[in-house]
Amino acid sequence: MRAWYTLPRMVFLKSLIISFSMFSAIPMPRVGWNERNMRYMLCAFPLVGAVIGIAAASWAAFVVFAQTVLLKNIGKEIAALGFVLIPVIITGKIHIDGFMDTCDAVGSRAERERKLDIMKDPHCGSFAVVSCALYFLAQYALSCRIFGDVIDGGRKFENQWQMLQHFFPLAPMFVSSRLLSAFAVSTFPIAKNSGLLRTFADASAKRFTAAWCGIWFALHSLLSSIALGLPATAATAAQIAVFVLYYFGSRHHFGGITGDTAGAFVQISELASLLAVAGAYIFF
Repeated sequence: MRAWYTLPRMVFLKSLIISFSMFSAIPMPRVGWNERNMRYMLCAFPLVGAVIGIAAASWAAFVVFAQTVLLKNIGKEIAALGFVLIPVIITGKIHIDGFMDTCDAVGSRAERERKLDIMKDPHCGSFAVVSCALYFLAQYALSCRIFGDVIDGGRKFENQWQMLQHFFPLAPMFVSSRLLSAFAVSTFPIAKNSGLLRTFADASAKRFTAAWCGIWFALHSLLSSIALGLPATAATAAQIAVFVLYYFGSRHHFGGITGDTAGAFVQISELASLLAVAGAYIFF
């Protein structure tokens, strides 16, 4: 007979596996997708962002190592491309899919019900293609700007540690975007009575998830701002602004959030963070 204290840990572990199975391309063992095992999957969702953040930081460390120890200039273009591809590879493009579907629906300027139907359509429209291209162009350009400070000597650094610190404000955004997304699923109105998002929301412990994600977002933002300074603070402010727009925009266009809008929020909030960090380095 299992001890009483092992049960919550087993449930959270299974929720963690389900979360990584759904929101990442990382291979996971099979567990039953039932209401009990899915109870804390949204609480585990930010850990996917932690893996992306660690991978992004590792890539930045490699860039610094190549620049200073190997004396090889890999070019800001290659460095930026690696940074752009890391989230796409780890997530398996699930959030990009939601972003594209949302852009198609919003771009149609149709009635609310028609917009919801467009998001369910498996075909890819012109608004989705153009929006996706613009998104990656913007992400790539901003990443080039930040990596260029190190590779092209845009800023003066005294040692390798200062170089690496230049990239640190980028890593937390992958966690905070998912904390806010999970908080939204637990608190925002949901547009449809069916679908994966409704299943996840109904199976999750909503009050616990909202409290968990809200507290961790506050702590995460505070510690990031203290440790990493103005760029991290600007990134947090940008994500909060996108979060507010997400609430009103989703209600206006769809009557609430959907799985696709949740993916779109993750992508847009991370792009806004990247823009904020780049802006902080340019103007301050």
